[in-house]
Amino acid sequence: MPPKILRKALLFGLLTMGCFTHAGILQQKELQDIELIQEKLDTQKQWIKYRYDQALAQCYETFWMQRCQDKARVIYLKDTKEVREQEIALNERQRQVNEILKDEKDQQRLAENQDPKNVSERAQNRANYQEKQRLRAEREAELEERRKDAGKRAQENRKTSPLD
Repeated sequence: MPPKILRKALLFGLLTMGCFTHAGILQQKELQDIELIQEKLDTQKQWIKYRYDQALAQCYETFWMQRCQDKARVIYLKDTKEVREQEIALNERQRQVNEILKDEKDQQRLAENQDPKNVSERAQNRANYQEKQRLRAEREAELEERRKDAGKRAQENRKTSPLD
């Protein structure tokens, strides 16, 4: 397919796919299609680079080598520019699709967080956590008190020790 026809087909396909906004499955499918198109563009870039390398190799056989290399470079830049324009459009659409998917996930997460079952579960978890923190503080206070009395208890233990 010539690059101009491919570009038009790509843009038409991207524009028609952009009409769907509420179905995550369609966006996932579109992302897969974008990946396939990107693979094709990568193949095109590799082919362009190969042709450029071949043209440079042939330039060494000509008398006007620098002029030949300049022509090859112009062709290379023209071809890569066309592919890059397609990649830019493709990347822009990919960002839009990813943004749509992110918004849908955020809305789903928000709906799950506002679910009464989840709200009551979080409240119960919060109460359990606060109770554990209270018990921990009590244990630490008790341990600190026992440390303060450790010297006194040690003296009492020495007085009552049968080994003295």
